[in-house]
Amino acid sequence: MDRNQSARSPQAESIIGPALKIGALSGAAGFVTGSVAGVIRNSPPLLFGLGSGIQWFGLGTTYWGTRNSIFQAWDTGKGLTKSDKVSASTIAGGVAGSGVGLLTRGPRNVIPGAIMFSLFGFLGQTVSNSYDKTGLPASDEPQLNFWQRFASLKWMPVTVLKDGEYEDMLREKQLKLEAEIALVDERIQALKAQHAQTLSKETGAP
Repeated sequence: MDRNQSARSPQAESIIGPALKIGALSGAAGFVTGSVAGVIRNSPPLLFGLGSGIQWFGLGTTYWGTRNSIFQAWDTGKGLTKSDKVSASTIAGGVAGSGVGLLTRGPRNVIPGAIMFSLFGFLGQTVSNSYDKTGLPASDEPQLNFWQRFASLKWMPVTVLKDGEYEDMLREKQLKLEAEIALVDERIQALKAQHAQTLSKETGAP
C-alpha cells in the first residue's frame, strides 16, 4: 500500500496543484465579475461576488483537474495530438459544467451546463492549438484518434478493426456464405432428382 501511494502521489500532486491554482484564478475573476454585476443590479455586491467566485472556483478546478487527468490517461509517452487535446478539453468542460450546474442550480441545469461548457472547452482548446507551433516527434506507428482510444478500452463492448482485420472478417463471411449457398444448391438438386424419380414412377406405373 505504501509503495502504491508513494507512486501515485506525484501524479496526484501534478493534477491537484495546478487545478487549485486555476480554480483560484477563476474564482478571483468570478468574484470581480459578480461584484460588478451586483453593483449594476443594485444588489449586495459582496454576496454576488462570493456566489460567483465560488461557482467559478468550482468550474476552474474541476475543468483543469479533469483535463489533466485525461491527458495523463491518454499519454502513452509519445505525447498527445491536437485532436486528443480538443477531445479532452471538451470532455472536461462537460464534466465541469454539469457538475457545478447540478450543485449550484439543480438538476435542470446539468444538460445545459454540460453543453455550454463543452463548447467552451472545445473552442478554447481549438484556439490554443492554433497558436501552438510545437510538433510531435515523427513515429512510424499511427496515432489513434479519440474514438479509437475510446473503443480500445477494456470495458467497451466494441473494438476498432484495422483494414486487414476487416478484410479478413469479410472474406471469412464470404466463405461461409458460399458454403451455405453450395449446401442449398445440393438440396435443390436432390429435391429435383427426387421429384424426377417420382414422376418417372407415376408415368411408368401400369
